[in-house]
Amino acid sequence: MTTTTTTIHEAMQNCTTKDQKKQLLKSISIDAKEQIQLGATEEETVNGVLISWLTNKTHQEFNGFWQWKKLGYKVKKGEKAFFIWSKKRKAKDKDSQEDDKEYSFFSLAYLFSNAQVEPLKKEDA
Repeated sequence: MTTTTTTIHEAMQNCTTKDQKKQLLKSISIDAKEQIQLGATEEETVNGVLISWLTNKTHQEFNGFWQWKKLGYKVKKGEKAFFIWSKKRKAKDKDSQEDDKEYSFFSLAYLFSNAQVEPLKKEDA
Protein backbone atom coordinates (compact mmCIF):
# COMPACT_ATOMS: atom_id res chain seq x y z
CA MET A 1 0.00 0.00 0.00
CA THR A 2 1.20 3.49 -0.80
CA THR A 3 1.28 5.47 2.41
CA THR A 4 -0.03 8.87 1.43
CA THR A 5 -2.46 10.80 3.56
CA THR A 6 -5.18 10.61 0.91
CA THR A 7 -4.94 6.85 0.38
CA ILE A 8 -4.83 6.12 4.12
CA HIS A 9 -7.85 8.35 4.76
CA GLU A 10 -9.81 6.67 1.96
CA ALA A 11 -8.79 3.18 3.02
CA MET A 12 -9.79 3.80 6.64
CA GLN A 13 -13.13 5.29 5.67
CA ASN A 14 -13.88 2.31 3.39
CA CYS A 15 -13.33 -0.34 6.09
CA THR A 16 -16.67 -1.61 7.32
CA THR A 17 -15.70 -4.44 9.67
CA LYS A 18 -13.31 -4.68 12.60
CA ASP A 19 -11.36 -7.41 10.77
CA GLN A 20 -10.90 -5.14 7.73
CA LYS A 21 -9.68 -2.37 10.01
CA LYS A 22 -7.18 -4.68 11.74
CA GLN A 23 -5.87 -6.00 8.41
CA LEU A 24 -5.44 -2.48 7.04
CA LEU A 25 -3.70 -1.35 10.22
CA LYS A 26 -1.35 -4.36 10.13
CA SER A 27 -0.42 -3.53 6.53
CA ILE A 28 0.17 0.16 7.20
CA SER A 29 2.08 -0.66 10.39
CA ILE A 30 4.66 -2.65 8.43
CA ASP A 31 5.42 0.48 6.38
CA ALA A 32 5.52 2.57 9.56
CA LYS A 33 8.01 0.20 11.24
CA GLU A 34 10.24 0.35 8.15
CA GLN A 35 10.21 4.16 8.25
CA ILE A 36 11.23 4.11 11.92
CA GLN A 37 14.03 1.57 11.33
CA LEU A 38 15.36 3.55 8.35
CA GLY A 39 15.34 6.77 10.36
CA ALA A 40 13.05 8.32 7.75
CA THR A 41 10.76 9.78 10.41
CA GLU A 42 11.17 11.66 13.66
CA GLU A 43 8.40 9.57 15.21
CA GLU A 44 9.45 6.80 17.57
CA THR A 45 6.30 4.67 17.60
CA VAL A 46 4.08 3.07 14.98
CA ASN A 47 1.11 5.08 16.26
CA GLY A 48 3.17 8.27 16.02
CA VAL A 49 3.95 7.52 12.38
CA LEU A 50 0.31 6.63 11.67
CA ILE A 51 -0.93 9.90 13.15
CA SER A 52 1.69 11.87 11.23
CA TRP A 53 0.48 10.18 8.02
CA LEU A 54 -3.12 11.08 8.87
CA THR A 55 -2.26 14.72 9.55
CA ASN A 56 -2.85 17.24 6.77
CA LYS A 57 -4.22 20.79 6.36
CA THR A 58 -7.71 19.62 7.32
CA HIS A 59 -6.96 16.99 9.97
CA GLN A 60 -4.41 18.47 12.37
CA GLU A 61 -5.36 17.23 15.83
CA PHE A 62 -6.61 13.79 16.82
CA ASN A 63 -8.39 12.78 20.04
CA GLY A 64 -10.76 10.08 21.21
CA PHE A 65 -14.49 10.70 21.60
CA TRP A 66 -14.29 11.39 25.34
CA GLN A 67 -11.15 13.51 25.01
CA TRP A 68 -12.97 15.81 22.58
CA LYS A 69 -15.93 15.99 24.97
CA LYS A 70 -13.65 17.02 27.84
CA LEU A 71 -12.24 19.75 25.58
CA GLY A 72 -15.75 21.08 24.92
CA TYR A 73 -16.43 19.51 21.51
CA LYS A 74 -18.76 16.89 20.12
CA VAL A 75 -18.26 14.62 17.12
CA LYS A 76 -20.38 15.69 14.16
CA LYS A 77 -23.19 13.31 13.26
CA GLY A 78 -22.20 10.69 10.68
CA GLU A 79 -18.42 11.08 11.06
CA LYS A 80 -16.32 7.90 10.85
CA ALA A 81 -13.38 7.50 13.18
CA PHE A 82 -9.78 7.02 12.18
CA PHE A 83 -8.08 4.17 14.00
CA ILE A 84 -4.69 3.31 15.45
CA TRP A 85 -3.46 0.64 17.86
CA SER A 86 -4.63 0.83 21.47
CA LYS A 87 -2.37 0.28 24.46
CA LYS A 88 -1.31 -3.33 24.95
CA ARG A 89 -3.96 -5.33 26.75
CA LYS A 90 -3.87 -8.62 28.60
CA ALA A 91 -6.51 -11.33 28.58
CA LYS A 92 -6.87 -14.87 29.83
CA ASP A 93 -7.10 -17.68 27.32
CA LYS A 94 -10.48 -19.32 27.92
CA ASP A 95 -9.69 -22.26 25.64
CA SER A 96 -6.40 -23.12 27.30
CA GLN A 97 -6.01 -26.16 29.54
CA GLU A 98 -3.87 -24.03 31.88
CA ASP A 99 -5.85 -21.93 34.36
CA ASP A 100 -3.66 -18.83 34.27
CA LYS A 101 -2.71 -18.75 30.58
CA GLU A 102 -2.52 -15.05 29.66
CA TYR A 103 -1.73 -13.37 26.38
CA SER A 104 -1.20 -9.80 25.23
CA PHE A 105 -2.71 -8.07 22.24
CA PHE A 106 -3.33 -4.67 20.71
CA SER A 107 -6.89 -3.68 19.95
CA LEU A 108 -8.12 -0.71 17.94
CA ALA A 109 -8.32 2.82 19.31
CA TYR A 110 -10.68 5.19 17.53
CA LEU A 111 -9.80 8.84 16.96
CA PHE A 112 -11.57 11.84 15.48
CA SER A 113 -9.83 14.87 14.03
CA ASN A 114 -10.46 18.55 14.58
CA ALA A 115 -12.33 18.58 11.25
CA GLN A 116 -14.85 16.05 12.58
CA VAL A 117 -15.93 17.91 15.71
CA GLU A 118 -17.83 21.05 16.61
CA PRO A 119 -18.12 23.04 19.83
CA LEU A 120 -20.63 21.75 22.35
CA LYS A 121 -23.72 23.90 22.81
CA LYS A 122 -24.86 24.51 26.38
CA GLU A 123 -27.80 22.10 25.94
CA ASP A 124 -25.36 19.37 24.68
CA ALA A 125 -23.12 19.55 27.75
